[in-house]
Amino acid sequence: MAKKKSSKSTSSSKRKSPRKSKKKSRGGILIGLLGIIVILGIIISYYYQKENPADYVVQEKETQGQNSQLGENKTKRAQKELENKYEEVRVEEKNEAKEVNPKLPDYDDVDEYYFTHSFDFAWPAYDVNDLIVEHEGFTLNYDERNEQASWVAYKIEKTNLDNARFKRKDNFRADPLVRTGSATPADYRKSGYDRGHLAPAADFTWSETALDHTFFMSNMSPQVPAFNRGIWKKLEEQVRDWTRENGVIYVVTGPIVENKKQRIGSNKVTVPQYYYKAILDIQEPELKAIGFVLDNKKSDAELFSFAVTIDRLEEITGLDFFPSIPDDTENKLEASIKVDSWK
Repeated sequence: MAKKKSSKSTSSSKRKSPRKSKKKSRGGILIGLLGIIVILGIIISYYYQKENPADYVVQEKETQGQNSQLGENKTKRAQKELENKYEEVRVEEKNEAKEVNPKLPDYDDVDEYYFTHSFDFAWPAYDVNDLIVEHEGFTLNYDERNEQASWVAYKIEKTNLDNARFKRKDNFRADPLVRTGSATPADYRKSGYDRGHLAPAADFTWSETALDHTFFMSNMSPQVPAFNRGIWKKLEEQVRDWTRENGVIYVVTGPIVENKKQRIGSNKVTVPQYYYKAILDIQEPELKAIGFVLDNKKSDAELFSFAVTIDRLEEITGLDFFPSIPDDTENKLEASIKVDSWK
């Protein structure tokens, strides 16, 4: 019995073996055929490219051209968008300038003017070499030779004076906008001179920023204490009174240096011999202007004893005040003083 079972087992294994071998041979044939097809495709592609290279070059150039055109179109669209935005901003700034200062004069393109968003016609004439510095509420022309402003120009309005809200903090410091470097508080220390304001702090108590900016050293000049706290203060107060009476007053003020014998501090700040103010009222019903020249010393004299015409002030200072006013009006305003109109 054992032998018969062994015989069947052996016979069965011999019959199944050929079937397995047949399946394996079919799979191998299929793989081989696929391999041959791939190889033939590569060979055909190679020879076609070799025989027809122009077709491939043309196709490649067409693809590159399409990509280049797409990139160029995107660039043009981006440039157009930027141009449109710039034009919108330019028009908006132009409209804002008209709203802020409708009396802004028009200038020829050939003229060279200092660029500013807050140009005011009350500035004296200047050129591109002047060191113009703008602060909130006032503008100055810094004179590096004397380490102080040669002029400070600003406008006072009755509305602002009536809205005074802030107190001075005496934050004296160097002016970071003076690219050549301004004087410093140390220059005045133990000098015997006051840090005299050119644009008075009391004129800007309506704006915390404007008030703070008046304490930049570019707005200071060495003044005899009795002068700064006496006749000079009296004139500043008088200008504020005129503003309350007339609505708006334009002021240009600064030092007059006749010699540089006396200097103070490590920055060699020149002590001026005189100070001036040019004052303009262009509000109806009466247009008027007046100038003042005061010695940098104590004085108990009557204020109007220091009054001069704007023409005379221009001779003394070498400045051209209110150059944007029409010539006929300017000549009338600057040639004479109507003292009674100011009293």
